[in-house]
Amino acid sequence: MSKNIMRKYALLGAVSSIAITSAPALYAQSTGSGNDFVFEEIVVTAGRREQNLQDVPAAVTAIDPSDFTVKGFKGVGAIFDYTAGVSYSDQGVIGQGSVTARGVSQSQETPVFGVYLDDTPVSTSTGFAKGSSVFFDAMLMDIERIEIIKGPQGTLYGATSVGGMMRYISRDPALEEFRASAGADASTTKDGEWSQTYNGRVSMPIVEGKLGLTLSSFYRDIGGYVDYADLGTGDVTEDVDGAEVYGYAADVIFKPTEALEIRLKYLKQKTDYPLLGAVYLAGPTTDEGLVGDYATIDAVGDNSIDYEIATGSISYDLGWGEASSTTSYVKYEVAGVNDYTALFADLADLLDGRAPGTTTAVDFTSAASSKKYVQEVRLTSERMGAFEWIAGLYYTNEDTENFQSLQATPALNLANVGFPSKYEEYAAFADVTYYISDNFDVTAGMRLSHNSVDLVAGGSGVLVGESNEILPSSNSTVDTYLFSARYRPAEEISIYTRVASGYRPRSSSLPAVDPITGDNLAPPFMESDSVWSYEIGAKGSLADNMFSYDLALWKIDWSKFQTAVSINGVSVGGNAADGVSGHGFEGAFIIRPVANFTMSTNFAYSKSTLNADEPLFGGAEGDLVPNVPKWTWSVQADYGFDVASEWMANIGGGLRYVGEFETAFSNPAGEEYFSRPSQNDSRLVADMNFSISKDNLSIGLYANNLFNTRSLIGRTDYAVSVGGTSTGVFERPRTIGVNFNVDF
Repeated sequence: MSKNIMRKYALLGAVSSIAITSAPALYAQSTGSGNDFVFEEIVVTAGRREQNLQDVPAAVTAIDPSDFTVKGFKGVGAIFDYTAGVSYSDQGVIGQGSVTARGVSQSQETPVFGVYLDDTPVSTSTGFAKGSSVFFDAMLMDIERIEIIKGPQGTLYGATSVGGMMRYISRDPALEEFRASAGADASTTKDGEWSQTYNGRVSMPIVEGKLGLTLSSFYRDIGGYVDYADLGTGDVTEDVDGAEVYGYAADVIFKPTEALEIRLKYLKQKTDYPLLGAVYLAGPTTDEGLVGDYATIDAVGDNSIDYEIATGSISYDLGWGEASSTTSYVKYEVAGVNDYTALFADLADLLDGRAPGTTTAVDFTSAASSKKYVQEVRLTSERMGAFEWIAGLYYTNEDTENFQSLQATPALNLANVGFPSKYEEYAAFADVTYYISDNFDVTAGMRLSHNSVDLVAGGSGVLVGESNEILPSSNSTVDTYLFSARYRPAEEISIYTRVASGYRPRSSSLPAVDPITGDNLAPPFMESDSVWSYEIGAKGSLADNMFSYDLALWKIDWSKFQTAVSINGVSVGGNAADGVSGHGFEGAFIIRPVANFTMSTNFAYSKSTLNADEPLFGGAEGDLVPNVPKWTWSVQADYGFDVASEWMANIGGGLRYVGEFETAFSNPAGEEYFSRPSQNDSRLVADMNFSISKDNLSIGLYANNLFNTRSLIGRTDYAVSVGGTSTGVFERPRTIGVNFNVDF
């Protein structure tokens, strides 16, 4: 049996079983000529109420996505590269990846980093629908800003936000004046294909001051640059990893009175792609390509990621506060049909007693989906003397499906597995802030959540046998807490400390049957894991906002985290025996020596290590947690100047650095079952951009990965027993493009 066949079979078996404005509370905006700049306050809603960014006692980064799209960045990966304390693991296509924040990397399938659209949780709450690798990327929708909140957010945002979270904040529909915009972008990637992007949005009052509507849409044709090498024939097909992405949305706001607001939103977004852009590597200690610098040996398939989101919200001004209700429906599906003939045809012939070469095709079909209904009601008070508070109730009901099938031609059922699940959560939460003085306040918060998971596992086929089992229901009650204090010794300085916790829910485990005894080797449940975070920070500005800063020092304790463990050589879901300790610091600075020049820089240091030996997943005490780079930093600079009558120009550039990190534990035991210890080298990438604008028109040029750095974003190395192959996703080669945008 070939190594690739063994690896694919092992994987199947396992499954079946602003620029950035974080520092300042103000930002500079050009008035269009000379050195006349106005400083505008940045207001965020990370704490579920409107606050000046400087007043939030937490590490929050606020980002205008248009500052990145005009520079050629149309996905969230670049935003994370330019944000302190977070990093993005790209799996090779828009919408598939995971985020590491504050030393908490993705482990097992339940997400550790939450994603919200306004007040709607988009990410799944379970590990049965590929939630750890599906990431909602709304960069090209009608988004006013993106808020990235670092550290656990268990009290106000609930499960899965143990490392942090991000919120896409939609732009309000127009109630007074018509507005519209349109844009186009064309780019070419070195040794790859052309890409094109089109987007447009229109927002108008239907009834002035009362009823407004926004319609928006975009389309992307992403050119490929990874080639397919057919090892059987020797043929090479170029640039097979392209993708098509489109989305559209409708957003309605109705304000019948000054106190009452009703809002309805519908969003659809879909990505179609032939395969992930992962490159096959020559071995576990090199980034050299197995058959070329950018090449894969996986055959082209038909894959998609499909999102559908509908929300309705009502808010009412009570005079002393606001009552709000949000009802949401979120659906996503990750589906694919891929050709596994080269990997499984020989095995199919062997298992069915056929002559070698009889099997002409083996197709792998998969579909993982989540349908989530969410209801939240919340009361948010104004300041009442020395107090202000938030209290709310939360309910979610989520159904997930995960179906996988491996079928041969002539007809042979190799494997057909499915494991539908149902998740329910009830929660109550509250936090109270007490103002000891106008410049010193403390906050305490708590959330009490009850979670339940029901899971069915069934399968058929010669590789997995016949089964259909209703697993024991998982029920758990979890409490999370928040304590913070904030002091403002001066108007332009804020100092805070924060202690917070977060969790992932307890969950039923998929069965893993011992082929000899028939016993289920998996534990009945993956227990809830939790993170406690301890943080101190300072935010402020100097010299009339010419210099702004945001500094934070943090420590985490992540106990008994959910992960894959090995029992009798079979990989199953479980928990670490002990846990992880982590610490780090980060900073963001913005310098404005003159009104038309801005430089921003971010840096972060993170270190997370195992507290004890973990033989069930091959970790030793002191091992670094995989996919947590020790050092990250970035620098961006922009300079604006007049070029002609009423024409303004801007030239800018950036450097983004991600330090080396481990991609697996050290494997003192069980090496033959898990990834070999491996390290991802550091990378330094340069970007440049130039634009000119007049009135409502802007034209831009950009070059991303200017020096065509060939560097791995992430890698996976499979041990000999499962094929001995290595794959990696690389930074996209140098991409040069032009775009234009017009506002009406």
